[in-house]
Amino acid sequence: MAYFDKYGVEFSDNRKTLVKCPKDFLGEYIIPDHVTRIGEAAFQFCYTMNSVHISDSVTDIGHSAFSCCTGLSDVAIGNNVMNIGGDAFAGCSALKRILLPNSVTNVGKGAFYNCEGLTSVSIPNSVMIIGDSAFSGCANLSSITIPNSIVEIGDNVFSGCAGLTSVIIPNGIAKIGEGAFSDCRSLKTIFIPSSVKMIGEFAFERCISLKSITCESATPPKCEDCDFIFNRVDKSIPLYVPVGSINAYRYTAPWNEFENIQAN
Repeated sequence: MAYFDKYGVEFSDNRKTLVKCPKDFLGEYIIPDHVTRIGEAAFQFCYTMNSVHISDSVTDIGHSAFSCCTGLSDVAIGNNVMNIGGDAFAGCSALKRILLPNSVTNVGKGAFYNCEGLTSVSIPNSVMIIGDSAFSGCANLSSITIPNSIVEIGDNVFSGCAGLTSVIIPNGIAKIGEGAFSDCRSLKTIFIPSSVKMIGEFAFERCISLKSITCESATPPKCEDCDFIFNRVDKSIPLYVPVGSINAYRYTAPWNEFENIQAN
């Protein structure tokens, strides 16, 4: 038998799962301490909810839990949340800042997709997985530090982050996925540590402000299709420039070979 609180919010019979919030809920909601899981689409389309406080009892935020809550501007995530499900906050266009606690290990696919107002994200070293397209379309996100606990940057994770000007990729990342930074039109420089062995197709496609890619290794990483990054007309930029080297590398036809040139 379901349980309802005074706001009409529905819970499972043991009250541990928050099942559904009425779509016309107005204002702030505080998740009760008896809740351990926020169910799938529990707050989806709650357009007039502007703030939510997720209690420390919660460990799991379900798929699409807060998706399309376009009025949601303030989210406090409890200190024991481990999983943020796919599309959990997708389309929360009023959300400006997210602080993930040190308990979070998984950020699901599309978790913050199209959070257009998001300017700041803190990702702790506890995070092991960032799903594909997790921050795609966050057009006002200006900088991001990827934790050294991550071993792979998934496909399209930061695609469409048009305001992103700098990225710190820590040593330990082995792969940068397909389209990972595509359409990051303000990204100017990027440093590739020696741990990166593979860069996926279109990883930096349409990064029109990117002038150079500094790589720690003496030679550039392997890429699945080398035209993912270069303008076919002017293949001279951007360049791979090894640290401390007077040499640079640029792709040449048939777009899977490198030409060694003198760096400026």
